[in-house]
Amino acid sequence: MSDIQSLIETLKANEEIARKLFDIEVSILSSDHSDDLFEKLVKRIKSGFDIPYVWLTLLTDNPIPNLNEKFRDSYWLQHHLHSLDSSELISLSNQGNRPLLSNTLDELSHLIPAHYFGEIRSLAVIPLILDQQLVGAIMLGDSDSERYHPELGTFHLEQLSVKASICLSNVISRERLEYLATRDPLTGLLNRREMEIHLQHELERCERYQASMAVLFIDCDRFKQINDQYGHDFGDAVLVHVAQGLTQLVRANDRVFRFAGDEFVVVLANQSRYDARHVRQRIEDYFEANPLLMNRKLVPIRLSCGISAPSAEQASSVKALLKEADNELLRQKRQRGDSNSARR
Repeated sequence: MSDIQSLIETLKANEEIARKLFDIEVSILSSDHSDDLFEKLVKRIKSGFDIPYVWLTLLTDNPIPNLNEKFRDSYWLQHHLHSLDSSELISLSNQGNRPLLSNTLDELSHLIPAHYFGEIRSLAVIPLILDQQLVGAIMLGDSDSERYHPELGTFHLEQLSVKASICLSNVISRERLEYLATRDPLTGLLNRREMEIHLQHELERCERYQASMAVLFIDCDRFKQINDQYGHDFGDAVLVHVAQGLTQLVRANDRVFRFAGDEFVVVLANQSRYDARHVRQRIEDYFEANPLLMNRKLVPIRLSCGISAPSAEQASSVKALLKEADNELLRQKRQRGDSNSARR
């Protein structure tokens, strides 16, 4: 092959790579959320470049809002997202955050998820950069030890790094704004406005499909006394502790909201009033056994919980459901002799 023919073939190959990179960029630019961007990115790279093993690695202290909830709810993320501490990506930082190619993987084996062990013989690590900081990497693996030989050029991989990083930065900026608009800033739970929207959707679903649902209205007994005795820092820590506990205790398709002050609402999808009583007991038992430990002090936590559920005999509204649950909560507090029962 002549030099001119070789040059033409090289130009054609580079044009084809550039076209595929452009297709990837167009695809991920349409993403509204990070999980959607991740899925499109991995699938486009895998199919466009015929790469057998593609996944993402993110630092555990990454800035992506609400990633833990997305990870919990997404089977795809659980199998294509790998978390590492920043120290474990030091090899990439030592590269000046440029792509790293290797076919001697002894020192990089910690970057490979367990379900790929023994299958990958060469690896490309492509950095994801946000605000000039390394937050993770796109990982490309192959059973061919020569595919990502360290002597190969990385120009196209650097292009992919820049394109993916810019798109991810744009998506995270939108997610941060959305997070601030929909979340309680102290606990990270969905706020009251989101609760009302979700409850209305659940009521419509129940009516359409003759399904069931239940609502728990929860508040912390003697919360004012906690603030008075220990200080407001302890009060805030109690609210965060309760929010985290409630989130752990309910199923993935249930939702926990901060209503106001020390009040929380839990919406239980496809569960009856009878089911909700068991959930209430589980919640009460959990917090009785798990007081808040802060500054070497144990702060006991007791919750009151009212229950409501839509009635098949009459139409329900968001307002009526909350009022019914709140009234039961107040009755429970009066029965316990809680001096805060007349808090409203």
